[in-house]
Amino acid sequence: MLTNICLVLLTRLHRVHRFPTKLRSMCHCLYQVVSQRFSQSTPDAVWTVIGTVIFLRFINPAIVSPCESGIIDCKPTPRIKRGLTLMCKIMQNIANHVQFTKEQHMRPFNNFLQTNFDAGRRFFEEIASDIENFENGNHILSPYINDVNVLALHRLLWINQEKIGDYLSSSRDHRAIGRRPFDKMATLLAYLGPPDHRPLDSQWSSMDMTSTKFEEIMSKHNMHEKDEFKSLKSLNIFYQAGYSKSGNPIFYYIARRYKVVEVNGDLLIYHVLLTLKPFYHKPFDLVLDFTHTCADNRFKTEFLAKWLVVMPDHVYQNINFCFGYNCNSWVREYTKYHERILIPCKNSRKLIFIDHPAKLLDYIDLDQQKLPGATVSLEEDLKVFNNALKLSHKDTKVAIKVGPNAIQVTAAEKSKVLGHSVLLNDVYYASEIEEVSMLDDNQFTLTISNETGPLSFIHNDCDSIVQAIIHIRARWELAQPESVIVHTKIRPKDVPGTLLNIALLNLGSSDPSLRSAAYNLLCALTQTFDLKIEGQLLEATGLCIPSNNTIFIKSISEKLASNEPHLTLEFLEECIQGFRNSTIELKHLCLEYMTPWLPNLTRFCRHPDENKRQKVALILDKLITMTIDEVEMYPSIQAKIWGKIGLVSDLIDMVLDSFIKRSITGGLGSIQAEIMADTAVALASANVQLVSRKVIGRLCRLIDKTCMSPTITLEQHLMWNDIAILARYLLMLSFNNSLDVASHLPFLFHIVTLLVSTGPLTLRASTHGLVINIIHSLCTCSQLNFSEDTFKVLKLSLTEFSIPKFYHLFGISKVKSAAVSAFRSTFKMYRPTERPHSYTGTDRHFYNNSSEMEKLSLSSLEVITDALLEMMEACMKDNPDCEWLKQWTDLAKRFAFQYNPALQPRAIIVFGCISKTVTDSEVKQLLRILMKALESYTDMILIEAIVMCLTRLQSLLRSDSPIHMFLFWVAISVLQLEDATLYASGLALLEQNLHTLDGFGVFEDKSLQDTMMETRSELEWHFKQLDHSMGLSFKANFNFAMVGHLLKGFRHPSPTAVSRTIRILNMLQAIVAKPEKRDKFEVTQQSIAYLASLVAVSEEVRSRCHLKHRSTEMVESASCDSFIADMATSGMMSPMVSVTGTPIRQKSWDTLDQGAIANARVKAMHTNQQTGSPKVWRSMDEPAARHSFKTKRSSSMPTPKTQTQSQPQPHSQPTQERSARGSVSNENNILLDPEILSDYPTQALLLTVLATLVRHTTDDNEARFLYQYLAESSIVFNKVFPVIHSLLDSKINNVLSLCHDQVILNSVQSIIQTMIVCDEDELPPQQLSFLQSIGFGGLWRFAGPFCNKACDSDDSIKQTQNDNAELFANCLEAMVETCLPGDDFSVGNPYPSCLGINSNLTMSSSMSCLTVPSVHSSINKDALDLSLSAVANTNRMRHISASIPKNRAGSFKRKSSKKRPPQAFE
Repeated sequence: MLTNICLVLLTRLHRVHRFPTKLRSMCHCLYQVVSQRFSQSTPDAVWTVIGTVIFLRFINPAIVSPCESGIIDCKPTPRIKRGLTLMCKIMQNIANHVQFTKEQHMRPFNNFLQTNFDAGRRFFEEIASDIENFENGNHILSPYINDVNVLALHRLLWINQEKIGDYLSSSRDHRAIGRRPFDKMATLLAYLGPPDHRPLDSQWSSMDMTSTKFEEIMSKHNMHEKDEFKSLKSLNIFYQAGYSKSGNPIFYYIARRYKVVEVNGDLLIYHVLLTLKPFYHKPFDLVLDFTHTCADNRFKTEFLAKWLVVMPDHVYQNINFCFGYNCNSWVREYTKYHERILIPCKNSRKLIFIDHPAKLLDYIDLDQQKLPGATVSLEEDLKVFNNALKLSHKDTKVAIKVGPNAIQVTAAEKSKVLGHSVLLNDVYYASEIEEVSMLDDNQFTLTISNETGPLSFIHNDCDSIVQAIIHIRARWELAQPESVIVHTKIRPKDVPGTLLNIALLNLGSSDPSLRSAAYNLLCALTQTFDLKIEGQLLEATGLCIPSNNTIFIKSISEKLASNEPHLTLEFLEECIQGFRNSTIELKHLCLEYMTPWLPNLTRFCRHPDENKRQKVALILDKLITMTIDEVEMYPSIQAKIWGKIGLVSDLIDMVLDSFIKRSITGGLGSIQAEIMADTAVALASANVQLVSRKVIGRLCRLIDKTCMSPTITLEQHLMWNDIAILARYLLMLSFNNSLDVASHLPFLFHIVTLLVSTGPLTLRASTHGLVINIIHSLCTCSQLNFSEDTFKVLKLSLTEFSIPKFYHLFGISKVKSAAVSAFRSTFKMYRPTERPHSYTGTDRHFYNNSSEMEKLSLSSLEVITDALLEMMEACMKDNPDCEWLKQWTDLAKRFAFQYNPALQPRAIIVFGCISKTVTDSEVKQLLRILMKALESYTDMILIEAIVMCLTRLQSLLRSDSPIHMFLFWVAISVLQLEDATLYASGLALLEQNLHTLDGFGVFEDKSLQDTMMETRSELEWHFKQLDHSMGLSFKANFNFAMVGHLLKGFRHPSPTAVSRTIRILNMLQAIVAKPEKRDKFEVTQQSIAYLASLVAVSEEVRSRCHLKHRSTEMVESASCDSFIADMATSGMMSPMVSVTGTPIRQKSWDTLDQGAIANARVKAMHTNQQTGSPKVWRSMDEPAARHSFKTKRSSSMPTPKTQTQSQPQPHSQPTQERSARGSVSNENNILLDPEILSDYPTQALLLTVLATLVRHTTDDNEARFLYQYLAESSIVFNKVFPVIHSLLDSKINNVLSLCHDQVILNSVQSIIQTMIVCDEDELPPQQLSFLQSIGFGGLWRFAGPFCNKACDSDDSIKQTQNDNAELFANCLEAMVETCLPGDDFSVGNPYPSCLGINSNLTMSSSMSCLTVPSVHSSINKDALDLSLSAVANTNRMRHISASIPKNRAGSFKRKSSKKRPPQAFE
């Protein structure tokens, strides 16, 4: 039967004219190649090759698998398939021209084979013959020519064209084949260009995808037959097993088995569709196992949405219950992030979260539960520690469960996940535990490999927990199989390299016979492989080779390395492999003969063949591993290997890539990272300039790239580990001038200012150590010649940076020695088998606990920058052609004018400190950045940095720049923000502004008030809003408005700010006196505000500005004790004050007995009438009093004037009054002079200033002086004095209850008597309403203490500050766009070409949109990958550099200008 079928098949095959033309053409080519390559073979052998190929690859597969080949629709039965297999064996043996010998059951067919051998040969000859009319048969190929096949052919030829050319060039018979076809092909490919690549996924994404279309596409491409699909099915990510109590089938999805980088997501969807297909229209249950799910198992956002589109709707409808098992913290963050997509699942009754297998029994019987064994085993043999506390930004109460293979941290309180209350359970396997350490008796930390920081816990039994964790970790390590040495197969091309290493290595053996054999092997190698050794070797027997032949071996190796460089890769691989298994003596020998081959790696590091480049990287990686593992050989490897590689310039980039990659794999502070940093020193020893330039350039590029995706702090950035590791490299290289400070000093200082006081303690100490080593290198550098004075400066700086003050500036004030802290992580060398029992991965001093780290203040950065600048300028004096400072300034300017919350404030400070010139455009740009920062009012550090920078730069502006005047109002507006830190910066800017303008002589002929009010005239509408918001009107009274802003400085917590406030008031006192050339202590309408504010703190003011009355004159016959006794007798004393005067409770004067007050008032009036004193205390209700008040002016009280009279001309009126009184002497210069202070508003403002000072003072001496002046004013300005009653009310109560100072009590007695005699019905308008009417309703409020940000919960205060910031931003925008000079400018690339950093920044009018977003904390969630959730605990988030600015009320816009939409730097 089989023979008949085979015979029929052979008969049909003999119809050669119907045989596929392409196959015939291929057979003809194959015949030609085989005939030429094996010309000595018989013709039968050639035909056998062709037959074997045709039957084995084409005909027999179609026979054996007809269904898969598309011949039939259904699979054949096993019996038929067996017959087809036997038939194929017969046909294959005919093609091979052999009979059956081994298979007994097939021997009966040998006669049939013998009969048909000739027929088979004829068939092969015919199909391999040349096709004469092949061109005429091209139409047969047309069904096979389509775009897909043409694209595939194009890609195949494009990728392999070099291999084809190399083969043709190296082939011995290339002349027979010829290169002309290849040249034509190369020309055609060059014309066509690279092939387009459009993967299948892109085709699918372009379609309107539905479940039906998706399944059709997958079926069309036979995805279910792909090996990748079969491999995915074997992972058991999704499977069906068992039935629920309701009789529904149960499907399981094991989330941890899906790896986003390894598993094709579309194939997973297809697999789920096929698995669910039989149950589409039936109810079913779904179990989602979230055990140990993390970011590696996530569905990306677009893929998650794809599930909802591709899966049929009836599938979701038929889900009876969906059980979520072992939900953890990551799943919670994932669902929260994708809440918009998962909204249908929120609060769904079908969704049930299960936190224990026992709860699953309510729905599924135990024998029907098919969860993975790894999930179920987590609940076995547990040690449970309840009532633990997990420390984080929000401390959480948890239970710690330690099992045989993992620990579980289960929350004690439920959290919300998709609207359901869930107990979160985080699982950490023993293999993930890197370190566990006790901090104290009740606290321990746990370091997990997938977490960026340690987890901290508090528990009463920490020791037991730690021991249990160490036990399971050690148990896991012991369970790991020992490393088995796998000998790689020797490939033909590896033979010379392998044998050469064997020969050279064994030439150093202690066995004489082995040395002789190795020598003869070396001779045979040189002859067999034609190695050029120049006749130095001769094979012989009986040679006596000494054991000390290292020099001979090294010389042979050097010659071979020079003459046979193509052996380099294979030889070095074998050397490294043999090195590991050799003795110490042979390892030293191996290093000697390996070293000459290392420079040859440059031939392959830029080779066009990708495989060779990868092999170079693999060799470098093996050398790094050898450096880390070989403890005893460590010094020799450093000197021999890396010292030699350091000489090869072309290898440095690739070596550094390998170093950094290995360092990052280990993590900051790991053994690998520290060894790599240490090895960089050996690398640089032979080529200091190149290595230092490469390392510094890489670090600068990384820091520069942080601006592309800025974060709030540098530690949160994704590139932080790379930056920190390279900073450690800098420290290692900084000793002995291995950083080439002469060439790189500006870049090193730039890096220091950006990284100072950043990161964990060890890295901060490293930055400090880097500065010390830089200074030391400057002192010892032979390239630079310094004078003795410069050396003194450098040595002084070297000492200065080592004092505790600079330790504090660098954020390491708690360390005893910075050098010890910088190298605290110095690695200990352990062999792989000598790892300590307590597993430790990373040094704990590299952990960045932000809550414990000292924050860098901008003033500290100023001090550091000034110290670095002093050194640089001292060095530049001896090197006049040096451009260090210009380079450093360009670097600082680059970062100052682009958005980066972590680095921009630092760069702005540095720019202000080191700049020697500044243009109007640069200052204008800073004000634009300030405007955008004020819009969001969240980044206080940036605002402070800009104000401090403006303070530094103002003196560098050209003298005729109008910006000087406007900076005065910028400083005033900063004070109005009421932030303690910004207030201090604003004071500094105001002081510098006044000093600069005074130095230019601006105030010699024109008053401060006229100058500044004229400056703001164009922006009066904006400034009027600011004045109204503050309750301090510059238009109503400029000088008192100034004092109102400065009084708050007396309450500043910083003594420096208080001192600066006093200096500014003294300066203003002198400035207002300049235009009229008078003494600055002379009391005038302009100077009284400043004199009154200084009276409590300046002895000179008190000595030059007298009181007209003394308290002893005002109360001559009454002592304090008698006064208190009289008040007690008359019933005026509070009943809560004891007889001895000891205060029991404070009481307001508003609750005093009104009858007693009336009696005292009558008594006082009677006394005054008897004595005839001119000081007549009259009630303002009496008509006589009004008449007298209007027509006759007493010596103590001025007649109030009309509104026009109350605002005299600033210069003329005081001059007339002063001239009427004659010359002013020290005796008649009275501070509270009613002849000078003749208008009602000025008197009220003066009294409010004094009352505000006494209200908030905490110093007894100041209070004593202020009460004396208030007592005087109560007599002199008795009609105005009631305005401040409410300000003094509680303060006087406090004095009467607690104070024992006689002077203060006498003054208070006088004040009280004045308050009593005033008729309440005749009081002027109350303090608040009257001050508001004259534009100073905020005078007393603004001068109060600063709000405590940590404790203040008053939302109204915060809202007021935000409103003031918005008004300031509006005003600043109008100022920048309309009033300030300066054009757009560009910041050039500050990096030299050798560093390889190319970028320019163009600062345009829309720069404000490019520098600072309107909301600093905003996150572009659409641009974030889900991996953000995995690092949520570290707050390492991506951040865009611009956002749409909000519309501000009253915002100024020019009609002729339009803002460009905000955008990020690309």
